[in-house]
Amino acid sequence: MRVLDRPLTCVVCAGDRFTERSITIITSGLANSGFNKSGQAVTCAACGYIHQFVTGSVSPG
Repeated sequence: MRVLDRPLTCVVCAGDRFTERSITIITSGLANSGFNKSGQAVTCAACGYIHQFVTGSVSPG
């Protein structure tokens, strides 16, 4: 995976294998306010640390 055209490595263990899923980033303090943003959660396969990004920041390979 890449972020800003650079290879993504885990900030905890320096791993380079991840799983990805869509998330909702709560920006207003209220879960159903309509002001929240979509995001991507990228989980390190080695240690389980979850990296969060605004949708579109992460690209494959």
